[in-house]
Amino acid sequence: MLKKIIVASAMLALIACSSNDDNPKPPNSSPSQGGGDNTSSGSGNPGGPSIAQIVIASNGDQVSELFKNFYYTFSLKESSPENLTQFWNIADTENCKVEKQDGKPPASCQLDLTGAILQHPLTNQYSPLHYNRLTTRIYIDGAASMWKGITLKQWNLTGSGDEAALGLNVSENETDDITDAGITALNKVVSFEYKYAGGAHEFRVGSKADADFWYYEVKNAAPIDVSAPQSITYTTVTIPISELRGMGSFATNDIPFDIKKAAKFLWAVSYNKPISGNNKNSLVLYDFKANIEQ
Repeated sequence: MLKKIIVASAMLALIACSSNDDNPKPPNSSPSQGGGDNTSSGSGNPGGPSIAQIVIASNGDQVSELFKNFYYTFSLKESSPENLTQFWNIADTENCKVEKQDGKPPASCQLDLTGAILQHPLTNQYSPLHYNRLTTRIYIDGAASMWKGITLKQWNLTGSGDEAALGLNVSENETDDITDAGITALNKVVSFEYKYAGGAHEFRVGSKADADFWYYEVKNAAPIDVSAPQSITYTTVTIPISELRGMGSFATNDIPFDIKKAAKFLWAVSYNKPISGNNKNSLVLYDFKANIEQ
């Protein structure tokens, strides 16, 4: 089910973006949360093997340094792909097609987003109607930096099966996993880390089968206003692979984490009746890395 959405969303990589040149190291954030080591890039691990860092995707508006893909966004309403045509001027059949087109649609195609899961502009450029990818400028000590964080803006989850997520595929071919793509740099990964601000979410490492993935719950949350990026403070979360839990057949068969089965990384928010505060918020993240045992 998600695979069809991911196919369309992954086409966002064709959208013109800023330079893919290597970026300087992102600035430090506030103290980290989560388990595992918080080793700096290239530093040793006293009493154990040395740890190095690999940058996976540092900047939300550029391609992943490792996977050469862009982030994408998708949403589900009651466990099915969200019907976005209700927020699109489909009466204008000439200018506001639901099918993909090469050119940018006119602004008049966008209707009011009240009731939508996300407050992202819609587009059909290069892919059938979908939420456009959004980024938020990162501010450091009150000053705008060159960094942008990939963003889920103002989600509103109202019932069971509602979900939104940011995703990053390991290959342009969404059916490939790391083994298929021939990526070996993560073979000795011991943890993942990234900087984030905003809502509680699940970090997921997905396989080729959408129902089979490993996940980690990032529970620390604070309301943020992405329209005031200078007010946002970021936290580094470090996720040891030993704390990733299986879902689907990975849980049923007690299959331990295996990076070679990874096909995509997701940052997902799902409707949570017991914790209603998690059903409305935003999420910004950047500087996604892997810690590798040497």
